[in-house]
Amino acid sequence: MVTVKQLQDVNFSSQCSPFSLQGIKIPLYRFGSNSILDDGCAGRISCVLEGEEEEESVLDSVVLAQWEDRMWKGLFRYDVTASEIKFVGGRKKFIAQFNEGWSRDFMPRMGKNTSFCQEDLFKFSWMERQEELLFSVASGEKSNAELVLSAAVPDCALLIVINASPVEYGHVFLVPHGSKIIHQFLDKRSLELVLHVAVEINNCSFRLFYGYSPSAPRMYFQACYLQIPLPVEFMRFDTIFGAGKEGMRISSVADYPIKTLVLESNHFKTMMEVLAEICSCLQEKLIPYNLLISDHGKRIFLFFQLQTSTNSILSAWECGGYFLFKSRSEFDQATEEALLKQLSTVSLDNKGFQAVKLLCCSVASKFAS
Repeated sequence: MVTVKQLQDVNFSSQCSPFSLQGIKIPLYRFGSNSILDDGCAGRISCVLEGEEEEESVLDSVVLAQWEDRMWKGLFRYDVTASEIKFVGGRKKFIAQFNEGWSRDFMPRMGKNTSFCQEDLFKFSWMERQEELLFSVASGEKSNAELVLSAAVPDCALLIVINASPVEYGHVFLVPHGSKIIHQFLDKRSLELVLHVAVEINNCSFRLFYGYSPSAPRMYFQACYLQIPLPVEFMRFDTIFGAGKEGMRISSVADYPIKTLVLESNHFKTMMEVLAEICSCLQEKLIPYNLLISDHGKRIFLFFQLQTSTNSILSAWECGGYFLFKSRSEFDQATEEALLKQLSTVSLDNKGFQAVKLLCCSVASKFAS
């Protein structure tokens, strides 16, 4: 059994440019073939730490050990754990963070190619150091999950990369890698891997984020650990579709400034299939949206925004009620009224939301037993 200490001692092996995957060997986490997505059991983790009395997710430990290792090596632009955080006064309890070093500019750019294969390897022009690439995640053939200390990145994998300008503790990018991936669209295979990560990490603080905009297409997820649930998670939900006690449920979030739906299910395979088709339909209709995945993958928020010529699309954490301020004065003077206006301004209108609700319910009904 691989220990976290062994993982921290791993050195990257490469014989090529630091911005190419060719020749790179990094830690690889392979999911077990007995997929927890098949039976909906969020509590069963097949790979556990040696010597622990209680089951603990190795994937969770790997993410945190690798992220903290890079923090001690000084790869981040600032210490996000030292950032000042407060609740903004008001009913919604929006969260505000003061962080002078944070910037939207440090995001992955996919370059000129919309896809890549083994002969046309992806270039990480947004990475300053190869060590920002932590490890990869892929499906496996063995019954139980396994951690390989040094391996080439397989086809159809997720690359786990630090966000050097983190919003919160453990902030990483999850970038799909594979010969059949089109980086402008969220595909079913990539979504399955990401949802599998959410389930297998098995940490109630772990959140996954995704954003789609027709004017700025990208294909990567982000994730971090939030000690406090986002404000949207405390809102009241009004059910608009339900497929029995154990089936898929879709609800609208009541009294919230940005139009939001919530998908809930204990059957992760059904959740993944429904979500993949909904996202595909939204992308065909050029409707900007954000995803927030919480509760071990059992709850997924869909935020709907208007397409604008200014490309002012909010992030998923902003849609969820978490805002960052680079200015001390703006942080000190932040009000719920101003944040409500910021969210409502970009929200899909009522007519568009009604159409989206019908679309989502129609898709879900196709998968209802």
